[in-house]
Amino acid sequence: MKKHILYFLLFITFSAIAQNQWPEPFPVNNSIPLDVDIPDENWQQLNTWEEEVSFAKVLTPKYTAWFKNPEDIDSDMRTDFHSWARYKLKNTSDIPVTITFSASRRHEHIYISQKGKWKHLQSGDMVPWSERDGLKDLSKIPYTLAPNETISVYHDFGDVTFWSNPSPRLGNYHKVIDRYYKDRPNFTSDDLISFGFFGFMIFAVIFNLFFYYVTRERVYMVFSLMLTASAFLLAENAISYLAFSEWRSGYPFFLTFVVTLFIVMLLHTVRFFFRVPVHFPKWDKFLVYFSVYIGLSGALIYLGIVNRWVVFLIVVIAIAVLASIVFLVAAIIMIISFLRKKDKEARLFVIASVPFIFSPIIDPLINLIFPFNWVITTCGMWTIMVLSWGMFARFKSLQETNARAKLEREEERNRLIAEQKKELEQLVEERTAELTQSLAELKQTQNQLIQSEKMASLGELTAGIAHEIQNPLNFVNNFSEVSIELLEELKEELQKGDTEEAIAIAGDVTQNLEKINHHGKRADGIVKGMLQHSRASSGQKEPTDINALADEYLRLAYHGLRAKDKSFNAELITQFDENLPKVNTIPQDLGRVLLNLFTNAFYATQEKKKNAPPEAGFSPKLTVTTLQKDNGIEIRVKDNGTGIPEEIQDKILQPFFTTKPTGEGTGLGLSLSYDIVVKGHGGSIDITSEEGEGAEFKIVLPLGTP
Repeated sequence: MKKHILYFLLFITFSAIAQNQWPEPFPVNNSIPLDVDIPDENWQQLNTWEEEVSFAKVLTPKYTAWFKNPEDIDSDMRTDFHSWARYKLKNTSDIPVTITFSASRRHEHIYISQKGKWKHLQSGDMVPWSERDGLKDLSKIPYTLAPNETISVYHDFGDVTFWSNPSPRLGNYHKVIDRYYKDRPNFTSDDLISFGFFGFMIFAVIFNLFFYYVTRERVYMVFSLMLTASAFLLAENAISYLAFSEWRSGYPFFLTFVVTLFIVMLLHTVRFFFRVPVHFPKWDKFLVYFSVYIGLSGALIYLGIVNRWVVFLIVVIAIAVLASIVFLVAAIIMIISFLRKKDKEARLFVIASVPFIFSPIIDPLINLIFPFNWVITTCGMWTIMVLSWGMFARFKSLQETNARAKLEREEERNRLIAEQKKELEQLVEERTAELTQSLAELKQTQNQLIQSEKMASLGELTAGIAHEIQNPLNFVNNFSEVSIELLEELKEELQKGDTEEAIAIAGDVTQNLEKINHHGKRADGIVKGMLQHSRASSGQKEPTDINALADEYLRLAYHGLRAKDKSFNAELITQFDENLPKVNTIPQDLGRVLLNLFTNAFYATQEKKKNAPPEAGFSPKLTVTTLQKDNGIEIRVKDNGTGIPEEIQDKILQPFFTTKPTGEGTGLGLSLSYDIVVKGHGGSIDITSEEGEGAEFKIVLPLGTP
């Protein structure tokens, strides 16, 4: 039994030793070429199928036993795996040899045995610039082998795919220097051409942005964005070095974005350049959907690259290729259709694109004769120049079209203006006739309203006048009856012969006749005043006793209201300045003003008394004051009625404004009063009021009014 166990252990040990054997060293010397792949028999490969395996793990027996010759690695259709290689290098010459390790993948690590220690070197396109070893711009790492020295190398290729199995590559350091650095100027002709082409494209971008700013045509915007993406692609190496030297993970995003932007803007340039939405609406929908798909596929491709979704990438790219083929076929058909219609823009597009399309064929032929690679660049500049010229021609054509359209609009506008002018003139004539008629009717209505207001004030006077005239008539009647009786007595006394008594009776008759005459004149004055109030004003001013005028109209207004409402009583207070001079006024006009103020005051006190509770003991009161002040006289009419709300104090002097119920006022009283005082006499009317406490109107008349 022990013997069998010993055999089994020996078998395992020999198997492990056999599997741990390194391949034969690959000989190197100064005669190796610029780049050379290590033959399969000189290196071994390890595929771990794991996401990442560290160098420390690779040195363990578990993984060491997995290294096999490349031809012995089983093919597996897995999308990605982690791959390592190991090999030995031997300097077969008696002098030192400097070789280069090539890092052609995203991130590669190289571990070299050196005096019992492992030296770590790294490089690759996705390694930040500051962390790269060796010749950073070439992703090559130099290493010098001493004479007859043999080194062991572990090479970490990182994550790889089944169709891109890596192979370690070496190079001759001196030949690399001779090829890429020796006698190489700082700037080559290709650099200058690329720089000039980049500047030319930026100028074209500014050129088209200017046209877009002027015309707001979207074709200039999308064409300038396409040129911007082209310029970024041209300067891709410089941008990669300047902007993404340390942030290498952002470079694939930048490149994917720029390429996607270029394709999408190219599609939209075709749309707007050929006016596809107008000529081919269905084809335009395809272009719109295709541009959206390109944008989405750009994002999906970026995610697929970052996450290594191989099958997903194949599907997305396959669909994009099929759609691109459809686009190219449809674009060719569309251009042929435009050419058949002799469309200038289609011919220009063909002239611009033909040299660029055939540049891959022309370039090798020209390189056989002339040693430079300017053909594609020149064709690209030609394409941009011709298309930019087409854009300029389009701009000029658009200007001419706009100018013609503007001229047509101007002519149409002038024609419409002429027609509208005739219509307006006719309309103005009609409206003028209507306004003339309306003005005449308005004046007539205004006169009627003014007369109505006068008649309304006359109505207010009627009752007062009747009361005033009744008193002198009573006196006349009474004294007449007494005088008749006295004359009868006089006859009797004369028949008796009593001369003395007859003379006394005759004296009494004389006194009665004087009183009859006095009261008759008083009635006559009242009648004349009424007539003056009712007839139109003559406009002639005359010296007027303001106190007498105010007193007369105060009594007339009061008795007029009492004739309507026997229960109404008010305390009348007159504070007349006895030394008040006469003022040149139009008495009947000023009388109307005073009558209107008195009537409004009595109305306000009457309304307050109606609404006041009995226990309040409200007593209507009206105070009329006259006084001389400076170069004028003042007439103040103050009541303790309902007052005037503050919000309507500025409106009560406006025509037709009234606070009385419908049918009780015209709204012209205060308006006419304002016109009489201010316009007719050069005076003023001021209002002071507190709602619920009463109001005071102050009339100021200048002395010596002509």
